[in-house]
Amino acid sequence: MRHANTNDLQTADDNVTYETIFQNHAKALWAEAYRLLKDSQEAKDMVQDLIIEIWEKRSLANVQTNIRSYLFQSLRYKCYRHIKTKDTEEHKKNAWSFFQDFVTKAESSLEREELKRSISAAIKTLPLQSSNIFTQVYIEGKKRKEVALDMGLSINTVNVHIHTACKKLQEKLKKIL
Repeated sequence: MRHANTNDLQTADDNVTYETIFQNHAKALWAEAYRLLKDSQEAKDMVQDLIIEIWEKRSLANVQTNIRSYLFQSLRYKCYRHIKTKDTEEHKKNAWSFFQDFVTKAESSLEREELKRSISAAIKTLPLQSSNIFTQVYIEGKKRKEVALDMGLSINTVNVHIHTACKKLQEKLKKIL
């Protein structure tokens, strides 16, 4: 395996070395981030965050490949994590707005109360663990990570429960309306 030339990273002036690396690769990194994120400001932020993380961790000293390759791979992973987080937040907003739309469409307080009862009843028909997770995330406003820690589950398991609960609730509420 080829090792990166990192001897210059251990000189007395690390700041100059990292600044040089940033200057040599920033435009190409920004272009890659922009290609993935389709947003100029987010791309700039990702590149800047990457360079700061690398500088703080002094992680280039352990690179066993080409530094350019390492920077691009690190940036891609950072962008993919950002996209996944953004998609999850958007899905959560969309799912919640779906339920709020039902409430806002109700014209009278009787209809709203009936709708709340229907939603509550629909939530109660879910399996116990799915019901608990859905209630904690959407009604109590807890973060998925927090719910996962409280219940001793992985975040992926919590996400699967929420996804299936939303699908089942949408099906049940469409029948009601």
